[in-house]
Amino acid sequence: MHNPIKDKLAQGQASIGSWLNLASPMAAEVMAAAGFEWLVVDAEHAAFDLGHIAHTFRAIEARGAIPMCRAWDHDPVTAARLLDAGAWGLVFPHVSTPEQAEKIAKAMRYPPRGLRSVGTGRCVTLADDYRQTFDDTVLCIPQIEDMEGINNAEAIASVEGIDIGFLGPGDLAMSMGVEAGHPDHEAALQTFREGCIKAGKPSGIPVKDSASAKKRIGEGFQFIDVNNDLRFLEATARQVYQEITT
Repeated sequence: MHNPIKDKLAQGQASIGSWLNLASPMAAEVMAAAGFEWLVVDAEHAAFDLGHIAHTFRAIEARGAIPMCRAWDHDPVTAARLLDAGAWGLVFPHVSTPEQAEKIAKAMRYPPRGLRSVGTGRCVTLADDYRQTFDDTVLCIPQIEDMEGINNAEAIASVEGIDIGFLGPGDLAMSMGVEAGHPDHEAALQTFREGCIKAGKPSGIPVKDSASAKKRIGEGFQFIDVNNDLRFLEATARQVYQEITT
């Protein structure tokens, strides 16, 4: 197995993906066909069950993109089930300490590097050498969403098995008691990015549109999540309706 996202990040390039919140394999296929390199199934907030998740992974793969998932907790059993369903990477929300980062990194890899259980799931159909190569293919992505995590950014990113540091700007702003875009909030985002650089790991951030994406790439963020399928549908529907009625 080979993960092209890792290649781009290692070369210092940006990798562009998006999020899936409609719980629709067809929406996932449309997003992948649009050209996004990877798509993350949002199992934390959206109405996906495990069967839907597996079908969505298939739709993403069918169009040549990389399927990943945001888990709903840090439980190693959750990680194993999502990986067994065919995820090439997992985003874990609300990671604030290096101890939490070490736990999730170990949950994603087989012994002796980790604690992932060996079982027969959809994952073994992805490649004949899945179990021999997946530890080096998978992406473990902690999402930092509070100031404790910001202050621990370098330590979290330095943990063996952590591949990308990723921000949760919305929850971070709420935890700080400010709105996104406040100077203190923006300073925290940059502190996080700098911590990842010190640890030698790429950093990622969600953005709402192409202009925001280009801005963050210029700052040095590499793993760029451009909005999500629900918001794309909402924005286009609103725009077309308003153009017709005004």
